[in-house]
Amino acid sequence: MKQILLFATLIFGAFAMHATDEAEYETYRITWSEISALVENNPDSIKSLIDRAALGDTTLRTKELLVAYMGKSYFGASPFSESRDARSALNENKVDSAMVLIEQAIKRNPLSLSNNYYYVVCALTQNPQIADYQPMQQDENLKLAIARFNLLLEAIYYSGNGSQEYPYKVTCVDDEYTFMSQGLDLPHPTNQSLTKDGHDMFKLPPHSLTRYTGLEIHFDATRILQLEQNLFNPN
Repeated sequence: MKQILLFATLIFGAFAMHATDEAEYETYRITWSEISALVENNPDSIKSLIDRAALGDTTLRTKELLVAYMGKSYFGASPFSESRDARSALNENKVDSAMVLIEQAIKRNPLSLSNNYYYVVCALTQNPQIADYQPMQQDENLKLAIARFNLLLEAIYYSGNGSQEYPYKVTCVDDEYTFMSQGLDLPHPTNQSLTKDGHDMFKLPPHSLTRYTGLEIHFDATRILQLEQNLFNPN
């Protein structure tokens, strides 16, 4: 399992190198109110971006990816972990069951970072030989999950910088953890709390990583809280 987790981190390496080549690290400070207005006024355009992102369309610009990722939360996405059952099955060495569960999760939400990550984990656990380049290229579903994984990492990466002022935008808690571990290669947080401004704030142990050097990291939990409220209080 450790080798597979490392593999997914290495997938991100190509994106990280691309990101550091940019002349300036610029975040796209799109608000949830802006996304809500786009969905209300032009839902077809948002659905089109969602469909293109779900197909791993690499011609999408970063801002379009972010709109698709955030916009998907208005079209049936869940604020709760959809990959949890697959992870539990993997931990019990029920690999085939885990693959079935993660395939179902992907169908419900192909724009979940964690869903795509754990699809890769399940695929490599089920068939270790496809970790070689040629077999991997022949597995269309795996290629698609990897493509979406990279696109979603890019979208979240450019949604903020993890500060209190500019938190990263996410649509479920599971994506927070997957982004920290597989996107930023951060150590496991020592503490998590919900701040008064609606952020999930994580305390980090001392580390010397270059992708993210702070000892706390903020995620904008606004949409997660809205989705949870809608589930428990639909009226």
